[in-house]
Amino acid sequence: MLFRDKHLLCALGLTLAQQLLLALSTYCIAKAGTALAQGHIGRVLRDISLFFSLALAAYVTSSMAAFATTRAADHIWKEYANATLSSATASLQYASQSNRRSMAPWLGGEALPTIGHACNLSVELLSASLNILFTLAVFLFAVGWQIASAMAAALVLSFALVMVLRRRIESTAGEMQQRRQRMLVGIEPAWDRAMFGTPAMRASGFCLLEAKMQHYFGALNRYVLLEQVLACSPIIISTLALIALLQFTDLFTASIAGALVALLPRSLQVFGNVHSLSASLSQLFLVRARLRNLAGFCAGLDRFRMHELPLQAISVEGAERTWAPAELLEALGRKGLTRGRFTVTGANGAGKSSFLKAIKEMAEDALLLNPETSFLDADSSLSTGQRRVKEIENALSMAPALLMLDEWDANLDGDNCRKIDQLLDEASRKMVVIEVRHLRPAEHPSTTSILRPGRAGGFRRNGRRGVP
Repeated sequence: MLFRDKHLLCALGLTLAQQLLLALSTYCIAKAGTALAQGHIGRVLRDISLFFSLALAAYVTSSMAAFATTRAADHIWKEYANATLSSATASLQYASQSNRRSMAPWLGGEALPTIGHACNLSVELLSASLNILFTLAVFLFAVGWQIASAMAAALVLSFALVMVLRRRIESTAGEMQQRRQRMLVGIEPAWDRAMFGTPAMRASGFCLLEAKMQHYFGALNRYVLLEQVLACSPIIISTLALIALLQFTDLFTASIAGALVALLPRSLQVFGNVHSLSASLSQLFLVRARLRNLAGFCAGLDRFRMHELPLQAISVEGAERTWAPAELLEALGRKGLTRGRFTVTGANGAGKSSFLKAIKEMAEDALLLNPETSFLDADSSLSTGQRRVKEIENALSMAPALLMLDEWDANLDGDNCRKIDQLLDEASRKMVVIEVRHLRPAEHPSTTSILRPGRAGGFRRNGRRGVP
C-alpha cells in the first residue's frame, strides 16, 4: 500500500540525501576540531564553512522530504478511501446500518491517522537508521573504533529488545485498534441518549462511553509504557559504556579529544536517534498490524445473503393485480415492465426492505431511496419532512428507469404526502415506481380524503386507478 506511492518514494530518497549531507557536515566539524587541537586555524575556518554549507543543504532537503511525506499520506488515504468505498458498495449484501455507521469512523478516525502515521514512521525509521549508521562511520574515522563500538552496541540491543517483544507489540496493536473503533462508534448512541433520552438514559449513555474510553486509553497507556522502556534501555547502556571509556582508559590524544569535543553535540543527537529508533521499531510492528487491519476491513463487514431471501411473507400490489415477488423480479429482469406503480406489502420483518435491495442488486441503473439514504448535502434549516420531500424530488429529477422508495411517507404530514403521492403517480407513467409504505394508503392522512376503495388488492384515486 505504502511503497507503491511515488510521493513516499520521493520522500525516502530526499531523506537519504539529507542524512548524507548531515554526515558530511559532521565529518567537517570533526576535522575542524582536530585542526584546532593541532593549531591549524586556516583549516578550522575552511572546515567550519563547509560544515555550515552542508548543514544548510541538509535542512532544506529535510523540508522537501516533509512536504513529500504529507503529499504521500494524502494520496494514499484518498486511494484507500476510494477503494474501500468501492468494495463496500459493490454489492448490496453490505447495505446495512451497522456498516454505514462504521464507515466514517473507520476511514476518518482509523485509516486517516494510521496512514499518516505509517508514512511519517517510514521516513523517521530511515532517517534515524541512516543518521546512526553514518554517524558511527564518522566516529570510526574521526575518534576510533572503541567509541563507535559502544554506540553500535546500543543499536544492536535496541533491535534485539524489539524483536523479543514483537508478538506482544502486535497483539497490543490489534487490541488498541478494536477498542478505538468501538469507542468512536459509541459516540453516536451516547449523543442520542443524552439528547433525546431521560436523565437516567443520559447518565447511562455517558457511563457507557466513559467505559469504552477507559478501555481504549488503558491499552494505549500500557503500550506507551512498554515503548519507553524499550527506547530508554539502549541509551542507558551506551552512555555508561562511553563514561567508562572516558574514565578508565587512556585512548585519547589531543587530536582525538579535539574531534570528540567537536562531535559532542552530534553524540547527543545520536543518543536521541537511538531512543527514537527504539520507539519507532516498536511502533513499526504496531503500524504493520494496523495496516493489515485496514486491508481486511471490508472482509469483516456485515453481510446478508441476497439470493436466499424468504419472499413468502410479502406481496406486491399493482394497478390491476397482485404480483408474487419472484414474478416481479422475473419481469424486471427481462425488461418486461417499463412503467407502473407497485407497493410491496408484508408484516414487519417480512423482508420488504431486503426485497428492494435484491431488486437494486439485479438492476444497477435503479435508484433506491430509503429512510437512511441521502443524496443531497445536509441542510440544517430544513425539517425532517422537508428534507424527505427534497430528497424525493431530487430522485425524481434524475429520471431513473426504476425508482424504489422505502417508507418514503414516514415523518411526512398530509400535505407533503399528497404532494409526493401525486408526483409518484405522474412519474409512474414513464418509469417503474416500487414503494414500501410506512402506512397503508387507506390509513394515511394524505389519502383519507382522496382515496376510495377499489377492487380487492387495489384502490382508486379520485375515481381512477392510481397507476396507469
